[in-house]
Amino acid sequence: MASSLSITTRHTIAPVDRKIYSGFVEHMGRCVYGGLVPATHPEPSKLDDCTPEGFRKDVLEAFKEVKPPLVRYPGGNYCANFNWMDGVGPMAERKPRLELAWQNTEPNTFGTNEFVAWCRAAEIEPFFCLNMGTGDLREALAWIEYCNSDANSYYANLRRSHGIEKPHKITYWCLGNEVYGDWQVAQVSKEAYAAMAIQWAKAIRMLDPSVKLVLCGQHGFNDWDEYVLQQCVDWVDYHSIHLYTEQKTHEMAVYAPRIAETSIVWTQAMIDRARYAKKMDRKVKICFDEWNVWHPEKYPGNDGHEEIYNVSDMLGVAVWLHVFVRHADIVEIACIAQSVNVISPLFTKEGDMFKQTTWWPYVLAAQYLVGRSVSTHVQGSAWEGERTGQLATNKGMLPETLHHLDMAATVDDEKKILTVSVVNSKLEDVEADLHIDQPIKAGIEKIEVAGEPEDVNSFEHKDKVSPVRSELSAETKVVFKRCSYTILRYQL
Repeated sequence: MASSLSITTRHTIAPVDRKIYSGFVEHMGRCVYGGLVPATHPEPSKLDDCTPEGFRKDVLEAFKEVKPPLVRYPGGNYCANFNWMDGVGPMAERKPRLELAWQNTEPNTFGTNEFVAWCRAAEIEPFFCLNMGTGDLREALAWIEYCNSDANSYYANLRRSHGIEKPHKITYWCLGNEVYGDWQVAQVSKEAYAAMAIQWAKAIRMLDPSVKLVLCGQHGFNDWDEYVLQQCVDWVDYHSIHLYTEQKTHEMAVYAPRIAETSIVWTQAMIDRARYAKKMDRKVKICFDEWNVWHPEKYPGNDGHEEIYNVSDMLGVAVWLHVFVRHADIVEIACIAQSVNVISPLFTKEGDMFKQTTWWPYVLAAQYLVGRSVSTHVQGSAWEGERTGQLATNKGMLPETLHHLDMAATVDDEKKILTVSVVNSKLEDVEADLHIDQPIKAGIEKIEVAGEPEDVNSFEHKDKVSPVRSELSAETKVVFKRCSYTILRYQL
């Protein structure tokens, strides 16, 4: 079957919010110690490429390529046993604590002020997650006062005594993390969580009405999501979804992210139903604040989740990003989990770093899939293999037809540029006709990342899988290489 890609530039889905390219940092494995800062932090670094604050320059520079608007912190499961007071003040007075989520000892040498300073250096806005596991409301209010208040009050003055005169002004706060899960410290029922979330939201808004609150959601297709939204929708600005897709086979890696598409649609329906019941005019959006491809059996959490990603995984991450762009009307925030070393596009060791295959769709989408999301349609060949793993257990959430080509498109009206982002999961080249509803003045550039399914980058071969840039004509017949991620940029 001949393949065709149709782009309707005059049909706007919604402006793409760049917060869908946000990140996530948790005190887990080598994400912080060995990732954001050297493993020896706060001791003087042996690395020549650290800032005066002790931040790794290579990681900072990589983040500046993406320019993620937000980075979520400090977790993740970690935050359910996290006390922010342990990580502020003079280093000599900070006490190591047993960390229950990942069975480690947390030195607390990197805490609130260090993370905010790192975000400022990387030109990122911090996004904090409150401890609704072992923490209580008094502790949460104290942390928000410490971060956001300019009053002559105890915790604001405590911040000043730590050398931070001006408030950090943290806007985004999660009301807990995965508190529904039996893997959490202090799991609670949906009824208990909803009642607590309302009380916390009420008190937090009394303290700082400017904050944006994120309700703790599950996968977007659970009784938990429906109940907590019905109870709490009028108290929050976002509902979170957490979902990871497996990649035990090439096909699972590429097609399982489509499950998220149905998850988003169902969550949007639950939000709208809850808003209608509350007679709300104000919109509540989705915050997909943990997502990625991940093989949990091969890379378990207690071992630091240091997954090495191949080309199949790269294509899966690209499809994930397509899903967010295609649903720009409801998804306003999305945080890839995580940002360094831990199931991450960036992998470091002392004095060195390489960019994994999954880095390329992340950075290229963040740079070019901007503006307004427009309607697209794919026609052509489809995968017809046996659905196993997540493709079988979540069969009802996947389209009946899984096309080899997956696409998203945006228009930057200021620059008059159409960007078409395409994944070819087929183990063959695919030629496709592009049908665009307005004339193309010129082709600007073709950016292509391709390889064999099992190809990976490494410290020894950092650029084995990397972008190839070439000129692009105005002709709208394009060949997409086998196992490739391609960006096409046209001047309208």
